[in-house]
Amino acid sequence: VDRRGAGRQRQNAPRRGVDLSYTAMLTFEESIFGVEKVIEITRDEVCETCHGSCAEPGSNPAKCTNCGGRGEVRQVRQTFLGSMVQVTTCPNCAGRGEIISHPCHTCKGRGLERKTVKKTVPIPGGVDSGTQIRLAGEGQPGVNGGPTGNLYIEIKVKAHQFFKRKGNDIILNLDINIAQAVLGAELEVPTVDGNAKLVIPAGTQPGKVFTMRGKGSPILRSTGRGDQMVVVNVDVPKTLTADQRKLFEQLATTLGTEVRPQEKSFMDILKDVLGG
Repeated sequence: VDRRGAGRQRQNAPRRGVDLSYTAMLTFEESIFGVEKVIEITRDEVCETCHGSCAEPGSNPAKCTNCGGRGEVRQVRQTFLGSMVQVTTCPNCAGRGEIISHPCHTCKGRGLERKTVKKTVPIPGGVDSGTQIRLAGEGQPGVNGGPTGNLYIEIKVKAHQFFKRKGNDIILNLDINIAQAVLGAELEVPTVDGNAKLVIPAGTQPGKVFTMRGKGSPILRSTGRGDQMVVVNVDVPKTLTADQRKLFEQLATTLGTEVRPQEKSFMDILKDVLGG
């Protein structure tokens, strides 16, 4: 009874190649609109001299006489439970099932060469940090005729000076002055598509969020786009000219001195928008 070798894969059976990974750094704009990236990866490739046979051209591998080409040897041991078969890698051929008398001079009998290769990878718009792109068959070569592994590209996006991502939406914090908040204004604000018009109504409060439809990130594997969320903050001047101070003092006499506690601060509103 074979109690230890049951279900064991033969040493010279085909095995899939190892997967490889690569980290691609993108700018914020590249992550939104997509880009073609030229990457360099180092991997094993089939030896161009021996074409993977491991033997010098003109010579041929010979079947291992110790294991009969199986790549493994079996030893039967008698125990109180009965006969047990122990399967181990053939020490003569190291599990290959063949003996290489004249190893290839290029790969030293490995059948593989270490090479650095360049690949042009199309990265679609809408990716974000953590997105993985799979390139099938671009990993390590298989063993004993097994399939090649895959290459997984992990995306990392550099922080932008102004924009932040929340899913498919883009967040922009925008400072406006007191006059614009009180009287209203028509502003040109930055978006990933260039400047766009945003109307600020009179009486806009700090923390007000304006939605610019379709100005967000493309939705991956879809034709739609997210929105741009503009979070308004009212910028209170730290210094005033004499004329400005006089105008504010005149305004203050008409506004009274009543104070009203707020349930939410500007930072609370901002955290709600950012999901934090």
